Amino acid sequence: MFTNSNSACIAAELHKVFINSPHAADSVELWLAVAAEAERQLGVHIPAPLVPWVPIFVRYRLWRTEGEFFPFTGSTRITTGPLTGTTYTDLDHAAHAVVGATPIALPHYARHGDVADLAQVRRPVPSWRFRARAVPPLIA
Repeated sequence: MFTNSNSACIAAELHKVFINSPHAADSVELWLAVAAEAERQLGVHIPAPLVPWVPIFVRYRLWRTEGEFFPFTGSTRITTGPLTGTTYTDLDHAAHAVVGATPIALPHYARHGDVADLAQVRRPVPSWRFRARAVPPLIA
């Protein structure tokens, strides 16, 4: 039986195949390589001490927040910005925290000195992304 942590480890390995491939994103060769790696990963047990933190980032309202993702547990640790050093149980909680800690620019029609009702400002939750140059370094 596979848990979220197994899925995250497999996703990180599949991302490594994707980013290292010389083929186009819609090529049959690339997706055959991804499928072969998925099949291999499903038969591999990865002990927790061997799983490293994977570098990730999120961009929200022109602010970039760096972090690290631990595939074995799904934990996310923030490494830049006002939340530096904070660890969250999953990517979603970390993304919501980033949204809450990011300053909101007032609408152009708000006068200086007016108090804006920030509860009504729409705050979509961003997605975490792998850093392009830092391929997830899981077990080769």
